[in-house]
Amino acid sequence: MSSEDGDDGGYVHTPGGLDGADAPDDESEGDGGPSGWILVGAITLATLVIPGVIYVYPTLLADHVPFLVAMLALPFVPALLLGVVGVWAMKE
Repeated sequence: MSSEDGDDGGYVHTPGGLDGADAPDDESEGDGGPSGWILVGAITLATLVIPGVIYVYPTLLADHVPFLVAMLALPFVPALLLGVVGVWAMKE
């Protein structure tokens, strides 16, 4: 059967092909640093805050531009924000 107390010289698979000494630590990955938090903030702003403002104050820009133009322009703000942050994150 199997010997638990001795090394039988058989093959032992190490996931990823790394030995124990060369294996990366789980703690070394971290939380992404400041750029990770900027990405989280941009996604939160684009998915919760800006649509909430559009829902609560639909006439926010009505004093400056026609209502239809405001409803077309306000959704571009999160789109541009996510685009700029995405390009910035890929360059870093």
